[in-house]
Amino acid sequence: MAEPAHEIPPDIPTGRLLGRAELVSLSEFAARRAAKLGKALDTLNAGIEARAAEAADSLARAGFDPKDQQAAADKARAKARAEVTTNSSDARWADLRELAAAADGLALTEALYASPQAVLARAGLGDPRRTDLLKQLSGAGPAELRQMAALAVANKDAVLGAVLQTVNDRLPRRERPISSAELAAALVGDETRAVQAAVAGIKATVQRSLVANRDFERGRASALDKVKNALNTNKKEA
Repeated sequence: MAEPAHEIPPDIPTGRLLGRAELVSLSEFAARRAAKLGKALDTLNAGIEARAAEAADSLARAGFDPKDQQAAADKARAKARAEVTTNSSDARWADLRELAAAADGLALTEALYASPQAVLARAGLGDPRRTDLLKQLSGAGPAELRQMAALAVANKDAVLGAVLQTVNDRLPRRERPISSAELAAALVGDETRAVQAAVAGIKATVQRSLVANRDFERGRASALDKVKNALNTNKKEA
């Protein structure tokens, strides 16, 4: 079955930075769609197995040996899966398109939350206070930068932290009095990790649904897909 192009539902935000509340909403949406698809696949599989069991039982009642019963079950199962796969295609892909759209809508958010330093760099953009602080600290010496960094962390002042990161990163690497990575981690590390975990969780949900659908279509689970899902689950929990 060829995969249809993704259709993005109007209620899924795409192409922009998502806030934590929007990520929670999108995560819940993906979980609901995945649960719906999973339940549908379970029902379809149960129907297929029922037809296979019926074929085997019919031969058993007629006195055929177990090998013939198994062969009949396998044939009935294959035929049923082909029919059910075709008949359920539109319904399954309606859910899969929405799940894929949810994952696609995360691209910008994932890129902008690649690291705490990337997040801190955006703090206070357009805020006159950031402009003023940058003017004041552009010529600051090492001791002053270290003191201001301690102040920024103590007060959870991300705008001051963003300015310090900018000033610090303009210096030659060996002359930098503070660690921009450590400063960013202290100020926006929790926020960054929370967003990264939400993004990873949504993408893992979508991937599991795509794998479940492929397993359904071919009538068996892929060992490679199982390993990938396990790795994604461990990465999400880490």
